[in-house]
Amino acid sequence: MAVELIIYTGKIQYRNIDFTFMFDGQDLRLIPPDDKKHQIEMEWLMTPIGNGCYTFGNSLKMDEPFLIGRCNEDGKKMVFLTQIGRNIGNYNSVLLIKIAAYIVCKYDRELIDRISFSSAEIDCIHPVNQAFKYTMDNTEFRNNGVFSITTLDFDSTTTDKQTFIVDGKEVQVYFGVSRKISTKIGEAPVSLTSAMLFEFEPTSDYAFILRLWHIAREFIRFLCYRKNIFLSIAEIESPYEGGKHENFATLHIVDEKGNPETETLKKGRYIKQAYISGSEGKILTDIANSFLYTRHFPNTYESGRHIDASRFIMITAAFEWEFHRAYPDGVPKKESTAKVETEATEAILKLIESSSGKLKKKFQFLKKLIKVDSLQTEIVKIGEDYDDIIGIFGKHLYQLNDEDLVYSEMGERLANQRNHFAHGDLDKDFIGLSLLDLIYLEYVIYALQLKHYGVNNDCIRKSINDLFHLNFAI
Repeated sequence: MAVELIIYTGKIQYRNIDFTFMFDGQDLRLIPPDDKKHQIEMEWLMTPIGNGCYTFGNSLKMDEPFLIGRCNEDGKKMVFLTQIGRNIGNYNSVLLIKIAAYIVCKYDRELIDRISFSSAEIDCIHPVNQAFKYTMDNTEFRNNGVFSITTLDFDSTTTDKQTFIVDGKEVQVYFGVSRKISTKIGEAPVSLTSAMLFEFEPTSDYAFILRLWHIAREFIRFLCYRKNIFLSIAEIESPYEGGKHENFATLHIVDEKGNPETETLKKGRYIKQAYISGSEGKILTDIANSFLYTRHFPNTYESGRHIDASRFIMITAAFEWEFHRAYPDGVPKKESTAKVETEATEAILKLIESSSGKLKKKFQFLKKLIKVDSLQTEIVKIGEDYDDIIGIFGKHLYQLNDEDLVYSEMGERLANQRNHFAHGDLDKDFIGLSLLDLIYLEYVIYALQLKHYGVNNDCIRKSINDLFHLNFAI
């Protein structure tokens, strides 16, 4: 099926010059008026080299977070969100600007106070089937096909608001279900859609809106343990009388296209909002501050089933990051061990003070290693503190492979194999059981994260059971 290409044209001002713009959904072209072309070439695009000589090479960079235009077609406002610091291309004085996102306004509104996200994943995370009930008499249904569906009220399908902080600004997050009725042929008479909504103090900072979009996508990625989450469109709303909101614009993300993993969602591979209820704000705050480790997420569910050296290292790195958040002082040590470490530290401090140059740097490096916990020690500590929460999953995993879960051995294998990969020891045989260890470590990482955000043990088990499709009856 052919994809319809929409071209927007209109007027836009940049650096106090009124341009004509053309936009094809990807790149923004700014066409200057004839009487400004010479100025743009000489002052923006060329570099003086002396004696009236110029050369092309003045790399023009985008210095505005967004540009506002007015469409020729309907007179409506469009906002183009740019990429600060990115080079601006040019061709015959026409400026070529790469766009990160754009906003198409139905009405002119100056302030934004809510943004709504929808996707197939959100429909599952906050299930739409909780928003209705039906009644049916079996005899009446068989004979006449009559039954009735009643949607529930908004309050019963809307979650409590939780607060998180983005760049010092308070934002509230909650989930709800929207209803749509249609009498058109070819459309469902009743459609229900779940949404994740962010509310905040009214603002005209469009760059802040794009920042919220990035945070929303990372949050849904966390709940689904994969990167291919596509929130290509979001609805933008402005303050309305009576404390309500008016949907006045749509946010479109450039290059954010892809299909949802329908089969993965059918299998329930996601964490439901009900499991983390009350913790949404804490998770989102950490995402906004880059405290939640997500770099090890696979691109798709299928790619997550394949382990290579880089993914092995990233998963162990994710564990160590989350372990250090859970145990900021490290693994608790025996008094005798702590005493020896203190004595070693004092001894090496004397060596540092009495040395210089490269030798001093070596001693400083060795000092850092004195109190560093090994990966094996950290895994053993997790066995002590988390086995009663998720150990049942690990024991079952190992038993399927005729092995026993022993945390000290698990830690030793992971540490050795991680070091083989990190140091390029290609002559070393792959430690086969470390693959089982790594699979269980993925469960451990989520347990550490969810525990950090105050999720109770039962919901941690349910989250991991669903996310990794472990088929336990909990």
